[in-house]
Amino acid sequence: MLDVQTNSLYVEPAAVPWWRERCRVVEIAPLVRELLRAAVDLGAPTGEVNPGSAASAVDPEREAALLALLLIEIERAPEVPLHLPVPVSAPLAELCSAYLAAPGVGVSNADWARTAAMSERALTREFRAATGMSPAAWRARARLLAAVPILRHQNVTEVAMLLGYASPAAFSYAFARMLGAPPSAFRP
Repeated sequence: MLDVQTNSLYVEPAAVPWWRERCRVVEIAPLVRELLRAAVDLGAPTGEVNPGSAASAVDPEREAALLALLLIEIERAPEVPLHLPVPVSAPLAELCSAYLAAPGVGVSNADWARTAAMSERALTREFRAATGMSPAAWRARARLLAAVPILRHQNVTEVAMLLGYASPAAFSYAFARMLGAPPSAFRP
C-alpha cells in the first residue's frame, strides 16, 4: 500500500479474552486513532514524553481508563474485508502467491486443481479449510484488493480492464459491494 502509516499495539492475551484467533482488519474510528496516539506516551515520565504530546506526568488512573476505553473500542470496531488469508501449506500457498502476482479473471478452480494435482472438490475442501473461503471467492477478493493501489494511478475504466472485468460498471459494482465504497473513493 502507498502512503500508509502503521502503529502497533501489543496487548496481553489475558486482558482480551474476547480477542479472535484469526487475523482481521478493522476500521479505526477517529476516537480509536486518538486513543492510540495517547497510548504512545503511557508510562513515560515527564521529560521523556514524545514531542508534541500533551502528557505531562505518569497518571495510573488516567492510563488505566485510557487503555480500558481503547480495548472496548477495538472490540467494537467493525471488520473490513481487506484481509486476504493465504494458506501456509503448498501447493495452495503457491497457487495464491502466483495469483497475487498476476490477478485475472481467466483462472478457474479447474486450472488450480490441475496445477495442484488434485480434484476440484479436494481443492475446494482444502482451500476452504485453510482460508474460510472458496477458491473463487478468494480470487474475487484478491482481484478487488489488487485494484486499491492501482486506483491511485489509473482511472476506474483502466483498472477494470486491467483486472479482466467485462465493464467498468461491473467492476464498480463488485468493488462497492465488497469495500462499501465506490472505486472513485480510493482515487487521490
